[in-house]
Amino acid sequence: MKKLTSIMYLASIMSFGQTLDFKEFKVNEPLNQNFNSNTKFDFEFKIKGDYSYATNGYHQIDLIVYKGNSTSSSNELGRIYWNREDDYSIIYTNYFTKTTWFNSTKTYSTLPGQIFTLKVKYGNTIKTYTYEIPKPDLKINLSNSIINSDCSNCDIVFDRLGTDRHYINRPTGIASLDILVENIGSVVSSTTKVGLYISADNILQTNSDTKIKTFSLGSINPGSTRYSSGAIFASEIDVTTNFWLIIKLDDGNLIEETDENNNVFAIRFKVN
Repeated sequence: MKKLTSIMYLASIMSFGQTLDFKEFKVNEPLNQNFNSNTKFDFEFKIKGDYSYATNGYHQIDLIVYKGNSTSSSNELGRIYWNREDDYSIIYTNYFTKTTWFNSTKTYSTLPGQIFTLKVKYGNTIKTYTYEIPKPDLKINLSNSIINSDCSNCDIVFDRLGTDRHYINRPTGIASLDILVENIGSVVSSTTKVGLYISADNILQTNSDTKIKTFSLGSINPGSTRYSSGAIFASEIDVTTNFWLIIKLDDGNLIEETDENNNVFAIRFKVN
């Protein structure tokens, strides 16, 4: 009896001390879609370590996926009891990518920014891992964006403007802009607008600065670029003092981006 008790106690201690070595939990579902309940939900993760009964006195690994950050039962999408029957010893000396699936118990979406949580339980050890559906990230390529105005002495490339103040002359002055936008995010961006604002300084205040017009901007694949081009006319600007012409990508904030703070560029401007 003492021997049996000692063995059971040792197994309990080993199970309690087991470290879960998981990483790179990822949802493998098409992006930007809504899914009904009872839909096949594919996911993966990387695992390393010894999770065998012989070593730890326990063989089953519970995998539970939740919609959002909370692991409450109301958010549970589904679960798997991996190696429930102890069919084999889960031992990986190097990281192994495990792919698996279940039929979801709830509706869910894969819109950018949606978060999923994986709770892993092995014996008495529990850890959680989160995955966020990736987002696009729009940014102006300053070295390949240009402005042409009535100022013949001004540099035209955005990143070389310095203190140059571009201008147009009344009544028929025109300034043309070719704005190269790059998507430095990891998913395609949807069609949106580029807004042009008149501002007293180089800080955009959408509630007080005056928007004079917008240019269209098509969708951009990750790692790719697209120009948004157009012109502004003297007749569109009712300002008699120096001002800043502010360019705002994704005007109206229609796209949820990884970084929302890199969408604005300001140019010194005036109308004579």
